[in-house]
Amino acid sequence: MSGVPDAVTDAYPNVKKQAAPIIRGQPTPIGTMQEHMGSVQASAFFKDGRRVVTGSMDGTLRIWDVQNGTLVGGPFEGHKDGAQAVAISSDGMRIVSGGRDNTIIIWDVENLNNQMVVKSSLIKHRSWVLSVCFSPDGKRVASGSEDKTVVVWDTETGAVLETLKGHRNSVFSVAFSPDGLKLATGSADRTIRVWRANSAEILLEIYAHQDLVRSVVWSADGQQLVSTSYDKTVKFWDSSTGYLQIGQPCIGHDAWVLSLAISSDGSFIATASDDMTVRLWNTKTHQHIAKALVHTAGVNCVAISPNGELLVSGDVQGKVWLWSIKDILEQYPAEDHGSLSNYSSESDETSSSDDNHSLLD
Repeated sequence: MSGVPDAVTDAYPNVKKQAAPIIRGQPTPIGTMQEHMGSVQASAFFKDGRRVVTGSMDGTLRIWDVQNGTLVGGPFEGHKDGAQAVAISSDGMRIVSGGRDNTIIIWDVENLNNQMVVKSSLIKHRSWVLSVCFSPDGKRVASGSEDKTVVVWDTETGAVLETLKGHRNSVFSVAFSPDGLKLATGSADRTIRVWRANSAEILLEIYAHQDLVRSVVWSADGQQLVSTSYDKTVKFWDSSTGYLQIGQPCIGHDAWVLSLAISSDGSFIATASDDMTVRLWNTKTHQHIAKALVHTAGVNCVAISPNGELLVSGDVQGKVWLWSIKDILEQYPAEDHGSLSNYSSESDETSSSDDNHSLLD
């Protein structure tokens, strides 16, 4: 017996179950996949929802078919050191990766045979590239680095469009707003900055956490920012002013919160932590919506499929984990909180603190 619930097995009959841990009363992964020879640092879903790209400390990128639980592309070699970050363009035709070799690589993707070829290798950062993202239209790439800078690139030509300076420590996260007009960055200086995407103008600085900011994402409507930190919390922010921290932080992780993903409909987030768990949270109540997804090692990255049904996580031992969100919510709901549809009447309340923001005209 695999220990995988029948509903999951029926939905994904071809997924290989590779030594997935079975913990009585806890969610069980559909399966695990392991080909990387180093820690899995980053993951992202293709828009078809059936493929994932991962980047690893072994310096490679790989493409996985999550329907079958198999490696279908790679290893793709280009970085001379660990691949720290990956992102996929909205049309699925390009991938960008950032590495500890100080380099950004833009890859052209041949989707029919899951092959990737290097389009351009971009060098400007003076230290590790820790984060990358595409603009919504795919015409620009942003990168954040240990050198404290953010660079915006032209995807087609590889030209530098803007260099954003202002953070006082490493930039761990970059994210374009849904309309592509703003760029949010999270840093080890404990702040989130929001920039005008077509210039170096700082629109907003939020003194967000008590420790370094590890991950930042936008809500689908662009009205909120969500951030994670080494202080073990997840926080929600009003993206228009920064004055308002929205509701209470999500609290439950016992170690650094390293990665964050938000569902396409904005109803829930997933967070990955060095405490060896992934947790699911309601974006209205900021409460758990399911029991923790327990791993066998620290979890570096997490991604949610476009339809919100699947979750992929990557751990420090090089393993890629596949989970059915639908089955987890049905079979392992949080014991002390309601489902996604059971929003608290207090969820719309916001808290304001003058210590948390600086609005720049």
